[in-house]
Amino acid sequence: MRYTIETLQVSSLDWNAKGDKRILQNIRNLLTTWRYEVAYDRTKGLDPSILYLPKDDAIALYTAEVYRLLETYQPDVEVVSVDLIKIDEEGNIDFKVVVEL
Repeated sequence: MRYTIETLQVSSLDWNAKGDKRILQNIRNLLTTWRYEVAYDRTKGLDPSILYLPKDDAIALYTAEVYRLLETYQPDVEVVSVDLIKIDEEGNIDFKVVVEL
């Protein structure tokens, strides 16, 4: 089944999530975590150098990072697409990621 995750949507953590809902929550957490934020797994998360790149380079690196993160930490998920929604003046990047479980 295909699911769409938009990084700009804010959601609270559901400690009782099970099945697909838990997997989607894990994916959202991966997509909103920057590298070096996880104390005992410093390489988990997106590369923060994305924030300092020109727009086209940032989009390409973010897309590559999504594939890397999900292959490494959620291998049972297949990434279907990664599409830019917007980049604001402050450099915040919002993407739509479509995955198949």
